Amino acid sequence: MKLLFIHFCLLFTLSAHSQSEWVIELSTKIPEPRMGVWAKGDYSVLVSLDSLSVHFRRCQHGLKRSIDYYVDQDSNLLNYFTATAQRYGVAATLTENAKNGFDLQSLIIYEGVDDSRRNTGNSWIVQSYVKQLVEQGKAPVFYKGQRIFSLCGISEWSNGGSEDNFRDILNSGYEKWVFYDQPDNCLFYDYHHLGW
Repeated sequence: MKLLFIHFCLLFTLSAHSQSEWVIELSTKIPEPRMGVWAKGDYSVLVSLDSLSVHFRRCQHGLKRSIDYYVDQDSNLLNYFTATAQRYGVAATLTENAKNGFDLQSLIIYEGVDDSRRNTGNSWIVQSYVKQLVEQGKAPVFYKGQRIFSLCGISEWSNGGSEDNFRDILNSGYEKWVFYDQPDNCLFYDYHHLGW
């Protein structure tokens, strides 16, 4: 009986919230003299290089505390944190010395030891921070060369069209798009998997 009740609750909860939409109010401030650019398709996001460098230095400082803690305890974690801190340090130095229009997708930041396959730029960590600034209204956004002041967000339940058993429900998630006029032409796309 409990199993049937749990199944019903999961099915009702997840299907009741299958789609939602929202509006993101964007920055109305005048761009600063030194802005980095995150470009994707028809979109360009301007981000203060000074705020980026401060953020990267703060992350590097936090990682250095982990390095100090693990220096005599675990060499694997020490290598993990050391390599990550070095990448944050390089990114901070680049943004501190960059000129207006610096391509933010050229930054290479990822967690873990060095991996040549990941040393290609277009960092997910930088993209996440840019997305956060956009959603907080702290980064001007341009669409097809024109400045815009709002974006749409849509979240949709995605499970492959089946809710027959627990496995189908738990191996599903939400797809999220942030866009100006059409979800297919989006600035940000995320898939949040709910399964275990």
